[in-house]
Amino acid sequence: MRRILRTTARGQPISHLIHRVAVFAVAFLFVIPFTAQANTTDSANTSSTITTFETDEDDESEPAVKFLKDVAPILDKHGCSTGMCHGKFGGQGGLNLSLLTLNPESDYEPIVHHSRGRRINLLEPDQSLFFLKPTGQIAHEGGLRFDPSSVEALTILRWIEAGAPFSNDEPRLRKLEVQPNSFVLSNVGETAQLKVLAYFSDGSIEDVTEKAVYESKDGPVAEVSATGEVTSVRWGGTAVIARFLGVVTASFVTIPRAESVVSETQREEFIPNNFIDEFVLAKLKKLNVRPSPLISDGTFIRRVYLDTVGRLPTPEEVKAFLADTHPNKRANLIDMLLDTQEWVDLRTLKLADMLRIHPRGLGNGAFGERGATLFHEWVREAVAKNRPYDEVVRELITARGSTYQHGPTNYYRIEQQPAGRAETTAQVFLGIRLSCARCHKHPFDQWTTDDYWNFAAFTGKVGVRGGELYNEQVIYYNPTGRVINQSVQGNRGEVALPTFLGGESLEPNYPGDVLQVLADWMTSSTNPYFAKATVNRIWSQYFGRGIVDPVDDMRATTPPSVEGLLDALAADFVQGGFDTKHIIRRILNSRTYQLSAEPNETNRLDDRFFSRFYPRPMVAQVLLDVLNDVTGTKEKYGRYPIGTRSVELPLPVSSRFLSLYGRSSREFLGDLDPKLEPTLTQALHMINSNYVHKKLKSPGGSLSRLLRAELDNQELVIELYLSTLSRFPTDTELETAETYIAESPERRSGSEDLLWALISSRSFLFIQ
Repeated sequence: MRRILRTTARGQPISHLIHRVAVFAVAFLFVIPFTAQANTTDSANTSSTITTFETDEDDESEPAVKFLKDVAPILDKHGCSTGMCHGKFGGQGGLNLSLLTLNPESDYEPIVHHSRGRRINLLEPDQSLFFLKPTGQIAHEGGLRFDPSSVEALTILRWIEAGAPFSNDEPRLRKLEVQPNSFVLSNVGETAQLKVLAYFSDGSIEDVTEKAVYESKDGPVAEVSATGEVTSVRWGGTAVIARFLGVVTASFVTIPRAESVVSETQREEFIPNNFIDEFVLAKLKKLNVRPSPLISDGTFIRRVYLDTVGRLPTPEEVKAFLADTHPNKRANLIDMLLDTQEWVDLRTLKLADMLRIHPRGLGNGAFGERGATLFHEWVREAVAKNRPYDEVVRELITARGSTYQHGPTNYYRIEQQPAGRAETTAQVFLGIRLSCARCHKHPFDQWTTDDYWNFAAFTGKVGVRGGELYNEQVIYYNPTGRVINQSVQGNRGEVALPTFLGGESLEPNYPGDVLQVLADWMTSSTNPYFAKATVNRIWSQYFGRGIVDPVDDMRATTPPSVEGLLDALAADFVQGGFDTKHIIRRILNSRTYQLSAEPNETNRLDDRFFSRFYPRPMVAQVLLDVLNDVTGTKEKYGRYPIGTRSVELPLPVSSRFLSLYGRSSREFLGDLDPKLEPTLTQALHMINSNYVHKKLKSPGGSLSRLLRAELDNQELVIELYLSTLSRFPTDTELETAETYIAESPERRSGSEDLLWALISSRSFLFIQ
């Protein structure tokens, strides 16, 4: 019958029409009553009770077409379930599929039964809309998806001929494996074929290379075809992702530089200071890349001051450091800076951004400020005492008491619902973004909607009641608190069981303190996420990007840029008692941190392997403080005393400058870190604003003091260079600047122009 159904079409001889009438009569007696009855049952039953057609004996050798294994992958492979097509919210043309076929079981019902079942024609399978539209035989807004004679079209037709069956007993995909999981392509243009194996719940293993969907994480480095063939484009490294039935896996490709091979002599110039350098050097050897040289003492002192204490070294400090001949003077300087109150202020600022400490989220007004100030003071005290980070996080997760008396309780006031608290906890402390899984499984991550709501069940035990004071809240442990699974897909409507991400669930009605169990699991030395996420975030603050980047989106399909480094740093963090200052000291003492930002011919395209330092703008608070230091002016922030440094502020204040230069709004999870991308508005503000001009002309400013000191032009130029760029001017710069001041109508105006030019330069605005 399949052969007849495939060839029957409009305009054929009357004999075919007579045959169709006969088929219709038989179907009317046996099939239609059955399917009509099936449609009155719930979806769980209808999915396994569709009647199948008889087929010719010569087709018995062909395996039966399965909805999950054979039909659903076609929807993903050919873009039917993308956000631009039927996978968008609300669907398209009345057909609503799960996004990227991430939940294929839920797609059967809308295909077969929705819209009165008009998409599937069991009497004339080749007249089914589900067959005709993607093959372009009738009008389809999505256009032609595959040819009517293609394997995909014949697979769909065979499935409809068999009665469009789907049984809940169909094997489910348990694991996806890509082979090889890592490989090297030695030359540009070289290719390699991936193989993807699907492991099903019935024990079967199927080669799904042709059915999987592929994507390169970095197209300029390597491209991948629709059939899994990887082609190198230029040197570098990236991940190639394979997706099948909502499960993702990745293969990692490395492409070394082919030209101008790096000699051993050149490699020997990079002498490791610690294990960080050993891992970086091993990666660069693999890529055939030579790292940039070590920076000068002048560049180092400016970089390390800005990164640790958020200010520039004074001219006297620069001169003293340059004159110091001690072989360990860099390490000694790092130790000194990490023991200052200024380091405490800057580290506290970074943690406050991460934790989103803002009165707006804590009640606004004086009451919100009280809670936010307490929270900030608690964080600052923890930094000042260098408390172990696991201890700090454990106290946050298990916080109890009044939000007006105990700072860390305000962590649970920033987000009021269990779902939001779970998202925050996972993203901030585990480097896992769960927000997508609230509605659907992320196409390149492992977390399902059930994972989301089950993890939210932990924070469902957080109880909140009013306190004695106005707007006061008291956080307490509520053993009866529960979270209902609200996913569109998954176990919707069921009570979610507290479940560790990637781990086991607690038993129903668990008698112990669930939040304490969560805190212990999160901060355990064996937790697969906590230590890695912490050191990765710290690393990014000193290099401008994480070893895994973005830092709060760590997943199996995003490889570390340097193999083994993140694991080694995490192990060092754990062995050191979760001492963040220890990890920071380790990073700053590495030769990798102390590399020059100047590229060489081998690493000019490197933006992820740390073969050189990546210049980055100062954060807004540091830039404003440095600008005030250089010009000798002070700011008044709200009710805080004049002269308070921006990085010291316990709470965000109104400041056009800080907002313009991208400080963290501390409002959304996706906006934890400050924005460090320079903008045209920032440049115009620095070179053309009255705000900056007033600082330069200030009668009590640094320029006025220098002019009153009766320095000659050469001495004046040297002081301005030391105070802004932390270095002496070159001979050419000195000569040019002296000449400009001498030829200016007024010495004051020429000096102002020089200082303005220096603070507007990239060398000043960027940490280099």
